[in-house]
Amino acid sequence: MNQSFKSAIRNPNSAISPSALARRAREFAARFEFGDALLVFYFVIFVRQWFWGLENAAAWCLTFPLALACWYFYVSTKGEAGERPAASFWLVVALPLLFVYGLRAPFPDSAYDVWSLRLFHGERALRGFIYLPGEFFPTSAPFNPTPDMLTGLFRHLLGYRLGTIVNLLALVWAGTILERLLRPFVRGPRLRALCVLLALFAEHLLFEINNYMPDLLALPLMLEATRLVLDPEEWKRAPGADGSKSTDELKRRRRAVVRVAFLVGAGVALKLSNGALAAPLIAVCAWRVLARGPLKLKALAADALASLLVFAAPLVPFMVWVYRLTGSPIFPIYNGYFRSPFYPPSNGWDGRWGGFGAREILAWPVLIFFEPQRTAEISLYSGRLSAAFVVALACLLLARRVEARTRTLAFTVVLGSLLWSLTMGYIRYGLYLEVLSGVLLVAVAASLFSGDARAAAHAAAHLHSPSAASRWRKALAALVCAVLVAQSFLAARYVSRQEWSMRPTAFQDFGSYLQESKYLLRDRSIRALLSDDERGMFDRVGVWVVSGSKTAGLIPFLNDRAPVVGVRSAGIFVMEASRREFARTLDRFEGRAMYSLALPEDYDEALLALHNAGLREGRVETVVIPFFAPSHLVRLYIFEVTRGRATGETAARED
Repeated sequence: MNQSFKSAIRNPNSAISPSALARRAREFAARFEFGDALLVFYFVIFVRQWFWGLENAAAWCLTFPLALACWYFYVSTKGEAGERPAASFWLVVALPLLFVYGLRAPFPDSAYDVWSLRLFHGERALRGFIYLPGEFFPTSAPFNPTPDMLTGLFRHLLGYRLGTIVNLLALVWAGTILERLLRPFVRGPRLRALCVLLALFAEHLLFEINNYMPDLLALPLMLEATRLVLDPEEWKRAPGADGSKSTDELKRRRRAVVRVAFLVGAGVALKLSNGALAAPLIAVCAWRVLARGPLKLKALAADALASLLVFAAPLVPFMVWVYRLTGSPIFPIYNGYFRSPFYPPSNGWDGRWGGFGAREILAWPVLIFFEPQRTAEISLYSGRLSAAFVVALACLLLARRVEARTRTLAFTVVLGSLLWSLTMGYIRYGLYLEVLSGVLLVAVAASLFSGDARAAAHAAAHLHSPSAASRWRKALAALVCAVLVAQSFLAARYVSRQEWSMRPTAFQDFGSYLQESKYLLRDRSIRALLSDDERGMFDRVGVWVVSGSKTAGLIPFLNDRAPVVGVRSAGIFVMEASRREFARTLDRFEGRAMYSLALPEDYDEALLALHNAGLREGRVETVVIPFFAPSHLVRLYIFEVTRGRATGETAARED
């Protein structure tokens, strides 16, 4: 708690004097950074989920003031920002990222996960719980919707196309943190900005820069936690006159510990897989606390309790809700441990990705470069983590010759990579490691070059010629730099060709790019673009049955009043408890008109899902919806659904 805050509590009258307000405003401005402007939206979504059970308007009336208060407290109690990024940062880092974002920005995002669940979760969670009472798994699984709430806020503010700009802002925010993280290694601001750009230039980060996938949003939080753990100023010993710890040191340590706990908890809330990646940070943070000894048990217990509370705060609302719904706080993941009756008791999730067997899992951070088809649905990988993992192992083997920060980075990369590989090995869940790998490569190259410079200066002072070791250091540093630059160029090539929605770039279809650009900031509704007959057709739906892929995300924009029943998750329907609950759900909705949607290419698969659930299709109609613009048309089949097994004849489609 800063001094002005405490004095305001002791003397409230002095806190509202013009001079006091001006002083506090200056102190706040000294602490305010670029990322803090975006952080306020993070606090809004974290606070909003605590009021999911309230009426929507009342919930938002409580959310905004509480979120602003939490945000103000967070910013006002951190250390001063210090030197801010130079103008070169915005030119060298932010401008290229904006260029990459702009390549596809006018084309609306239609990625599989986005239409299948992200849009649905985001729209629902901004109003309350993601599943309404009585619904049956409208999406494949009830994942934590906090990242979808964040993208949803920007979608409502800026429209569908520019709502994705939050990912660009998150990457720029991450860049400002990297700029501070690299200051001990790279002195010049221009060269440092270039190193930041290289660290961020990994293809699987840039694949998501302008869509509604959730993976980039936790990056700045995890990186800020990393910076706090690595920064010696946050843990610096400041003994008092008697050699004991000073009050300032205890405050600084407590502030760092609690802040790291909050950042990691928020990162896990935004992406559950960050829990494994955060383990090295937690270990280093605990070691730093214990190494400061002697310890006072009471102070240690207070720090631990405060850290636990702020860590859990962003996680508790959703985990309690999903536990009450399914019997597991992280359903359906690790159901072998939690034993929800609605999902098979398996600890795996998707066997397509990662290594198989202990040997492959241990070596997966390197093997990933040679097996890109097991990396993600976009089977491209430029090898950032593979190179950094080898370098990190070398740093740990030569620990005595490696500077402390670099050792800690190497430890974080190695342990984080192994835990990531053990949990799944899917590259989208390891983007934090991708960025940290770039930081490690820059740090190692800078250390080698600085060691070579010191050796050259020593040789010149003693009239010696540079040693062979010096030449080897220079060669190794050049090799590390070359690997990072080559990887970044390869990433740029991949990004120019592919991304999750497979949209063209401005260079590939400039005419359509200009046409779609007309709808920027004007694309907030689908229903407004429908005819009266089309709106009436969707309004007569009493219950939505999600049978087709990429359709659940469209439902909130067509008719958000009808309850939703999902039949696509094969894993859920394996379980007897799920089938009984599904039958009870249909009984509750007896008499309501049930309809389903399917894309033409997915129609047969949608029918199979219906039949497996004991349902059958009725008359099929074709509808063409303008997806947030009259020029962007999506053809759908809408068909009535009834209970009872199919007769073997597929309903005729009325085209």
